Amino acid sequence: MSNWKTDFEVKFSLEFKHFNGRKEIKNNTLIVEAESEDEAIEMIINQYDNSVFLKIDEVKKIWSY
Repeated sequence: MSNWKTDFEVKFSLEFKHFNGRKEIKNNTLIVEAESEDEAIEMIINQYDNSVFLKIDEVKKIWSY
């Protein structure tokens, strides 16, 4: 177990399809503190209750301490 933490920038989108066929995409970015890239992704998935609309676009390490 490590005491080191890393800040990750997670870019993601929520893709909604409306009944009239229109597609709506909302892009968002969150910075999370995690021990690994996988843990950062898991935090975002949990934040959005494992939504079927959620798509992780990019995870970037920005700082370690």
